[in-house]
Amino acid sequence: MSIPIMKTKLMVPTVHGDFIRLARLFKKLKTISEYPLTLIHAGAGYGKSTGLALYAQDESEKCCWYTVSAMDDDIIPFLTYLIHAVRSKFPMFGDELLQYMDQMDRYIREDELNALCSLFINEVVSLQEELVIILDDFHQVEHSLMINRWMEKMIEHRPYQLHIVIASRSRPSWHVLTKMKVSGQVLEVSQKDLKLTVEEMELLFTEFYHVSLTERELQQIYEWTEGWVIALGMMAQHLTENGDLTNVSSQASHSLQELFQYLLFEVFSKQPSMIQQFLEQTCIFEEVSEQKCTNILGIPYSGAMLEELTSKNLFIQKIGEDKYKYHALFREFLEKQFRTKQPERYELLQKQIACFFEQNGQWEQALLFYKKLNKLESMAVILNKYGFAMLQSGKLEGLYDWLSLIPETELNVYYKLWHLKGEVLRYRSAYQEAEYCYDQAIIYAETEQDYLEKSRALEGKARIYLDTIQPYHAERLLYQAIDLREKNEESTTEEIAELYQLLAENLINAGKASKAEKWIQRAKALNVPIKDRHLEARLYLRTGRFKRAKEMLTETQLAMDTDEKKELPQSHRETELLLSLIASFTGDGKRAKELAQDSIDLGLHVEAPFVEACGWIRMGHAVQLTDQQELSLAKQCYETSLQMMDDLHVSRGKAEPQMGLCLLFGRSGEYERAIEAGRNALKETENVHDVWLSALITLSMGLAAIYNRRIEDAIDFLKKAEQLARLTEDDYIKMFCHFWQAVIYYERAENELFMKHFSPFMKLVQLRDYEFIFYHRTMFGPLDLQLFPHLFVEAAKQNVYPDYIARLLHRMGLAKLQSHPGYTLRVQALGPFRIWLGDKEVEERQWQRGKAKELFQLFITHHKQLLPKEEIFQKLWPDQDEVSCARDFKVALNAVNNVLEPQRKARSASFFIKREGTTYGLNPDAVLEMDVTQFEQWIEMGLEEGDKEKALSCLEKGMKYYNGDFLAERRYDGWCSSERERLLIYYLRGAEKLAQLAVRNENYEAAIQWCEKIIERDETWEEAYRLLMYSYYRKNNRPQAIKWYQRCNRILEEELGVRPLEPTLYMYQMIMEAK
Repeated sequence: MSIPIMKTKLMVPTVHGDFIRLARLFKKLKTISEYPLTLIHAGAGYGKSTGLALYAQDESEKCCWYTVSAMDDDIIPFLTYLIHAVRSKFPMFGDELLQYMDQMDRYIREDELNALCSLFINEVVSLQEELVIILDDFHQVEHSLMINRWMEKMIEHRPYQLHIVIASRSRPSWHVLTKMKVSGQVLEVSQKDLKLTVEEMELLFTEFYHVSLTERELQQIYEWTEGWVIALGMMAQHLTENGDLTNVSSQASHSLQELFQYLLFEVFSKQPSMIQQFLEQTCIFEEVSEQKCTNILGIPYSGAMLEELTSKNLFIQKIGEDKYKYHALFREFLEKQFRTKQPERYELLQKQIACFFEQNGQWEQALLFYKKLNKLESMAVILNKYGFAMLQSGKLEGLYDWLSLIPETELNVYYKLWHLKGEVLRYRSAYQEAEYCYDQAIIYAETEQDYLEKSRALEGKARIYLDTIQPYHAERLLYQAIDLREKNEESTTEEIAELYQLLAENLINAGKASKAEKWIQRAKALNVPIKDRHLEARLYLRTGRFKRAKEMLTETQLAMDTDEKKELPQSHRETELLLSLIASFTGDGKRAKELAQDSIDLGLHVEAPFVEACGWIRMGHAVQLTDQQELSLAKQCYETSLQMMDDLHVSRGKAEPQMGLCLLFGRSGEYERAIEAGRNALKETENVHDVWLSALITLSMGLAAIYNRRIEDAIDFLKKAEQLARLTEDDYIKMFCHFWQAVIYYERAENELFMKHFSPFMKLVQLRDYEFIFYHRTMFGPLDLQLFPHLFVEAAKQNVYPDYIARLLHRMGLAKLQSHPGYTLRVQALGPFRIWLGDKEVEERQWQRGKAKELFQLFITHHKQLLPKEEIFQKLWPDQDEVSCARDFKVALNAVNNVLEPQRKARSASFFIKREGTTYGLNPDAVLEMDVTQFEQWIEMGLEEGDKEKALSCLEKGMKYYNGDFLAERRYDGWCSSERERLLIYYLRGAEKLAQLAVRNENYEAAIQWCEKIIERDETWEEAYRLLMYSYYRKNNRPQAIKWYQRCNRILEEELGVRPLEPTLYMYQMIMEAK
């Protein structure tokens, strides 16, 4: 969309000769090129623009000027002007960026905002020259979220040669400013710097206005005006014409604003009536020109009048060839004066201007003038003509504000506005209000026999139910809309094809895949491109064809990056939401989490709470896969989405989070809560006939029953889910229904039923390429993936897909496997010693013999190697002869095997314990989850990580595993002491870095806590004392800092016979010298 450029906004304003160059101000301004960002903030009339204009004239070679106006409060016009400001010095600047913006719709997404920022920064970098950009009157757009976000991103990643200067009536509230201010990267000029002193006032009056004042009079004026430049100018005008302060003194007891209004009136009333009339009429324009005066106001020869006003310093300045601008405060005064004295003439003039703008296609300006006049019918006429174009430009905020002003009486006359308002409300997820608007549009269109508009309103209403996935309610509306559209001669092929696509989407939501495909083909037969890029992808998603769905959605993302038409919020159909769900279904928890976060951010960014709520649902699914230690976070995500759905009055939206809670509660052993959540979810999906989601919910209830050993309930749920999956033609759901029934019948030793379900399970895995379930935890798969090889071994013995199973076992590194226990061995060795077989904890009494437990703990200590039998004898039975050792070892080893594999057949080889010749140890092919391994990995990553936020996250995760010393119950056994010491050092180093990071973040309480934990375990760890000293010093607790130094000094002397190191002594000296 091409934006005409008003060149006067890019010209440095002309400065009158009555401005004093304040030495302290210009000393500051001279340093602008030394700072990335300069902020000049003060109220109106303090000389911000004038001071900057003089600076720009002095530094003309490198300064680019942009006077921001109220009409620039959208990111595209703002950036367009900003680029053209730079082009005034570098004519080729921003070609690529302008081309990119020209192709964009005005509805900007987060990724597009990043792209705009990156392109601008790259263009600046390519200049390879110092550049100062001055943005005057920035307060005109400070309410624009998009502009503020873009500015903050750009300033945060600014190139070194760019210097941004912002003049505004208020200080921006960007988060980045605090950090920049602390690091000395912001030059700030405030109201205080712009106020005149008494001496500067005297210079102004004597040198520029030739008025002599006594010291007492100067002091009086200073007390009245507080050095406010524009008020001093008004005072000078008054003194020039009246000669004394007599009239002013009577106003001095009032506020400064009231005094200023009085002075303005004094200046105005002294003008000839013709000048007064001209000032009042022209003040309506933000910018005045001879052309506007002639064409709109009918004032001939106005150019000479404008020149005369400028020469008289009547608060008007020339900003370009035949372009003038009143000072904002003077303009406000004049308009108020005109409106009060001549209300009818004022209204007539406003109407003339509004009509002029409307006739010239400047309908937003026209709306502004009609709003001033409260001409609501005229506004309704414009919105009726141009409202849908505004909607397609993504101007939701502006449209919502305009439509909110139109009363129902006008909406009933211009009934398309009911439809338009419904669209705006739907995009804002205000579904109840939107439905009311659509219903009104349908009623009035029916009354007027406008069947095309009725069809469009029906379509809009149906879209509510598509957005919130309520296929039952949407279906009838869509068939009605299609019927009306097909019969209407004015309907376009594109509109009809789009309705076919909507019906196909609704059928997908209802689980009717075959019918949906037919309507998609019917739409394609009209030779119109599929408008909804998600449509076919969702068809593939809801029939378990994830690979194809993912390919199409990825293509959609790439296409959206380059496409010239950007989309409005797409409710649950946003690409990121769909990809996140696919990632959870296919076991890519990390990616699911990233995409869910993107969706939440997107919903916040475009003010689409339904999208945000869906993002929280998908985040809950992802957390269940990635953060087994933090399942409460998943619950929090689901509850957040449920609350948002309540606030939006979208009951149907509660089904998926309730399904997530069903799975969560089932896995946590809360069976009754799980089934209650499942039933609540089914109530929603059955109300709207969403068979596909009903199948997933029923499957989830089946899993909850399995986890809690309610086997008969599980069988009933799984059979029902299988029936629903057949109706929806979803092979993914069918596959898991067969799998879990196979598991149940295998455990019951009902071989025939096991085979009945395991065979179709394996067939579907091969047919639909579902092998990912064997290698990644998925939403509906087993928590412990070791269940798969266990079943494979048993199925191979019965000749079920023997070749395929052999290939799978080979890929898993288990090619020669004869048996498998079917679970992961989990060990907690830090703190109290505990082990789990899958999710079942081993009780102390199961060990039977103390030496069996000790033998296993020895294997855990040396889990990366096999130990010779002789070494085991020496460590565990040092005082016995070899024969006794061999006997006791055999008994202990057998007891260990019985504990780890209670279902192992007699005389069969152990899976977890491996023997090679005379060496023994843990089987490297067995899946073993140890807290020691997790602890080590996270701490190592945290210690090596350079980014402090990432380091903090890694270290905190690692520390959660350290519940005490390694094999604390064996503290007196020498064979594990070196491993215990090694892990303790890891703990101390990790705690030290956490304390250091806390100090860097000025979180001294956290630093103190970590240091005290270090000293609890090692009193000689000197860095902990240093950090404690510094933390207490920064907390202004010098006595405590000194006490920690004294303790450090004493402990090091007693334990090691040494003095503290130089850095500690230096720290102590610094504390002692501090005042």
